[in-house]
Amino acid sequence: MFEMVVVVGITVLLSAITLTYNRSSERQLILFKDQAVVVGLLNRAKSLAIQKYQNPAITADYVFCAFGLHLEAPRDVILFADLGEGSCDPTNANYRYDAGVVPPEALETKSLDVRNEFSGLPEGGLDILFIAPELTATTSADFPVGITINSTVGGLSAATTISAAGQIITE
Repeated sequence: MFEMVVVVGITVLLSAITLTYNRSSERQLILFKDQAVVVGLLNRAKSLAIQKYQNPAITADYVFCAFGLHLEAPRDVILFADLGEGSCDPTNANYRYDAGVVPPEALETKSLDVRNEFSGLPEGGLDILFIAPELTATTSADFPVGITINSTVGGLSAATTISAAGQIITE
């Protein structure tokens, strides 16, 4: 009888350890999945800028001047195109995300998992843009730009850095 209690006790202990470990691993996987989504959208913005993408749904009066990401606390990510009316000179293109303009600049909108959120973003969000044809990187903050995603439970975080040359570094 005593042996049976010991076996059941050890089994319960090992099960509890396994469940706790799996829950921690799940949070870490969700965090790194969200980091991969942000990095993927950054690479997509670079790719669209390199190919000088033109959306046929936008009238010929507008030119695609830059592509980038707008990050908004707590967890919104917007892939956008900065549009200039007729040309990309500074009077027509402002090289930042403008919500609610016509035609709309947002190409794709994503949100982080509800268990994750951005930290350290400036008031009004953060814009990271890539300008063709040289693929010049610009931002609404100073380079190098750090993007940190924190898990709201468990204290985990994942950091991504974008250099002035547009290099994306994950940590």
